Amino acid sequence: MPLRAVLTLVGVFALSCTQSTEPRDCRTDLTADSLGVATGAGLDSLDSADLDAYMSTVADSGAGWIRFDVDWSTIEPARGRFDWRGTDRVVAAADAHDLQVLGLLTHTPHWARTSEADPGDPHGMPADPDEFGRFAGDVADRYSDSVTHWEIWNEPNLTAFFTPQPDVGAYADLLVAASDAIRNVDPGAVVVTGGLSPGTDNGSDIAPTTFLTELYDEGVSWAFDVVGMHPYSYPALPSDASTSEWNSFYRMREMRTVMVERGDSDKPIWATEFGAPTGTDTDAVGPTEQADILRDGITEQRALGFVDKLFVYSLLDRGTDVSDREQNFGVLAHDGTAKPAWDVLRTAAVTSGCL
Repeated sequence: MPLRAVLTLVGVFALSCTQSTEPRDCRTDLTADSLGVATGAGLDSLDSADLDAYMSTVADSGAGWIRFDVDWSTIEPARGRFDWRGTDRVVAAADAHDLQVLGLLTHTPHWARTSEADPGDPHGMPADPDEFGRFAGDVADRYSDSVTHWEIWNEPNLTAFFTPQPDVGAYADLLVAASDAIRNVDPGAVVVTGGLSPGTDNGSDIAPTTFLTELYDEGVSWAFDVVGMHPYSYPALPSDASTSEWNSFYRMREMRTVMVERGDSDKPIWATEFGAPTGTDTDAVGPTEQADILRDGITEQRALGFVDKLFVYSLLDRGTDVSDREQNFGVLAHDGTAKPAWDVLRTAAVTSGCL
């Protein structure tokens, strides 16, 4: 079934969820403009009708933002040879549905990777940060009339996304090169650090608080306006203090302390991915629990006060294999059926304060 047909099913579902009773003092200025959808890869490969249906459904969710990959490896497969067609269509579709865009600049084409990188893996760090900066400037220039918010890389604290191994100094060089190039084109652009994954200091990956502390130690705080984080907490609720040793949503308090201590209390954190997978995987939760986690996360966002944006990952399940966690993060099932979390998102977009 075409995606556009699948997504027409969404409007017929109105599922209720149990409201949280935990008393919290929540901001009342965070509704639709504070919520977004993080799409993951592949949006630029949809045909025009399916892309329009996708953006229409994002708009129907009430979210005001969409975050998607601006994939260097796809746009510039050979140096100086560009293919903008897919990204052009995504930006135009978002604009047509009055969605603000957070452009995620990520992925390295083969010709720009380090010699240690797997030839088939676009997650390898760029060999030359200035090449990445040049690309960032090209993108910012092309979309300057539509896109003013840019996230620099995805989960650079994980080996899986910054091969051969996370390196805060190398990431700082990328950040500075991209920020300089973007601001040269658009001095008012907003630069977001790459959303950090809930990793640990295990000799391979780097924990978010450690990564952020070392990034400040690099002396590059001037190069970003927002700190990006992926505060996944599943299977726990974000507000569950008993899981504070590993719950990355709860541990954003530590990241905030680092920012305040370094004189950056005026900068916010953006949760550029947040959600929970349903299914039968050992880390998955049930549909009701997924909704509870999303509701609690949005309430925590509004209670903490320093998390200005929250992007729900994701809109639509990528497949139907319930044993594969990565296929089941959607607030909609693969066939367009709404999960309870869909109703949470729609309610949050029109309701201020705690949910």
